[in-house]
Amino acid sequence: LSVSCREAVDHSDYAWLEAKVFQPSCGAFSACHKGAADAAMGLNLEAGQARGNLVGRPSQTRPGETLVVAGDPARSYLLVALGQRPGTLPPSGTMPVNSPTLCAEKRDAVERWIAAGALP
Repeated sequence: LSVSCREAVDHSDYAWLEAKVFQPSCGAFSACHKGAADAAMGLNLEAGQARGNLVGRPSQTRPGETLVVAGDPARSYLLVALGQRPGTLPPSGTMPVNSPTLCAEKRDAVERWIAAGALP
């Protein structure tokens, strides 16, 4: 396991997720969730933007789905998109696109964060 995957076992806090999951895996690439995020339907996941653009926000690729429902991982489409929970994937496939699936430890950390209320 990578260092950040090993670290993920001890985390469910937003600051760590932003620094170790959302920013490097999602928000660091202009073709994905950075800036205007045109290729990602405007979903900016850069530092300082990710939580506000995820929690309580509708999915642009799956109408009727909410990206993160605070306290309810089962209703949070982000976990489907990450390959953590079953469901219909986004048209481009499991996130992050064109990269290996996030390790189970990181996906578990995201799920714990959501379950704990998706706090800042």
